[in-house]
Amino acid sequence: MKLCIVTFKECWPDGNGGWLSYGGFPQQMHAISSLFDDVRMLVVGVPPRQGGMPLPRRALVVPLARPVGADGRRKLSVLSRLPYYLGRMLPHVSRADVVHLPLPGDLPLLGLALGALCRKRMLVRYGGSWFPTSQSTFMNRVTRTCMRGLRGRRHVMFATGAGDLPPARGIEWLFATAISETEVRTTQPDLDRIPSDLRLIYPGRLSPEKGVRYLIEALAALRAGGEPRACRVSLTVVGDGPERHALEGLAQGLGCGPQIRFAGQLPRPQLLAELLASDVCVLPSLTESFCKARLDAMLCGVPTVTTPVGFGAELVGQDGERGWLVPSGDARAIAHVVGRLALDGTDWPAVRRRCRRFAELFTIERWRTQIAEACAAQWGVRLEDGRLR
Repeated sequence: MKLCIVTFKECWPDGNGGWLSYGGFPQQMHAISSLFDDVRMLVVGVPPRQGGMPLPRRALVVPLARPVGADGRRKLSVLSRLPYYLGRMLPHVSRADVVHLPLPGDLPLLGLALGALCRKRMLVRYGGSWFPTSQSTFMNRVTRTCMRGLRGRRHVMFATGAGDLPPARGIEWLFATAISETEVRTTQPDLDRIPSDLRLIYPGRLSPEKGVRYLIEALAALRAGGEPRACRVSLTVVGDGPERHALEGLAQGLGCGPQIRFAGQLPRPQLLAELLASDVCVLPSLTESFCKARLDAMLCGVPTVTTPVGFGAELVGQDGERGWLVPSGDARAIAHVVGRLALDGTDWPAVRRRCRRFAELFTIERWRTQIAEACAAQWGVRLEDGRLR
């Protein structure tokens, strides 16, 4: 079977004929691509940058021009270049047996429209918060409406998350992960380690909806409190994004710049090394679906301070089980939890073991199997030698 993937994900050449991207996207593309005989990936091409993981070598990568600006300006940019984007996409969509659309996003939404017009089977994954949040946009609502309208015999549709009841009729929950079975075997944290000075880590995109500013404000509040041990809390920020410059400025302006290291975008092995050296992962998101970074931290035996969005409560469990919940957008609540951990600690070996056991349940291999079985059942095809036939 021939697969065409349309994504807004930014990717760049590695100089040796391959392509790189960031986050859990490369691992997920390897998993999905392995189900098909022929794969083409329509991505947003950007100049080479730091970090990144390789995309599948067997896939033909077709770079699309990057839309200009962000938010409304970006949408106008896509609309003004609609003939270009449709013209680049159509030959690849029309030759495919299956079109894969990781949503939400402007370019995959165009791919969804083309796939429907060409009457193609579609594998659709909605990666944002399926339930409306304060960060939901008009286009998020449009995307979910389109998915509900297209669900049916020709299409396999997933929403990222978990639950006993499906997100909507004809749509299944699908957890998100980047953890491989190999990483489960090779990533061996010191689960008995008890920290002296608390080392925090934030791994993720630096954009407003991730709430990183509230984490920085929390560190400033701890510093202002004057408690020596709470003042020695440090933070490593792993990732990049449009808010990086503003966040660096905020840290300096609030006087906690020396406590914060901005490491930038790192390859996955280095990310895991940073997590292994950390004590607590803080993810103060305003909106999420099923956050992969929480699982990455737990794989490394690192509990998480996070918000309830994106199944945060289900992932961390009871208070202190695998982490701690704070309200979204509440720097004081983050400061309270982090300060308590810095001063009083917790049963670190026990919480680290609970985190590790939980993360081992969510591997990319299990993720691939769920997708493969849903596609085979929906399309009436066989799963033979690991491929859909």
